Amino acid sequence: MTVYFAFIPSRRLQPTESGPLEFAPNQAIPEWALKQRAAHRHGPTYYDGVNHTVPPSAKPTADFPEADSTACLLVWKRTASQAVPQHGEEPDETWTLTPRGRVARDTWTSTNTDTQPRPSQEIQP
Repeated sequence: MTVYFAFIPSRRLQPTESGPLEFAPNQAIPEWALKQRAAHRHGPTYYDGVNHTVPPSAKPTADFPEADSTACLLVWKRTASQAVPQHGEEPDETWTLTPRGRVARDTWTSTNTDTQPRPSQEIQP
């Protein structure tokens, strides 16, 4: 499975449709990226995917100055036979941080907005 994701630094900001999606071969990498970016306002980027042959010091990073504890990810999950998500396509899930810093995954529905509370499924670290 490939996980495509768009980072939203804060719920105060509107999701943007510009720019490429990041992607990873599993769910652990986007989860870690969300935690890292919200906590440190800086972290690695995965616009070119995950390359384990590159040393950590050479991997691309970016600053996320507007990131805060309300940061979230819009997530699309795809198998090898499925197409890359297109701009405007609704995500499969929204990932947010709990007050304790865990990642909560919520299934996206067409009635969801970033300001509505949703029941969540916490992911244990």
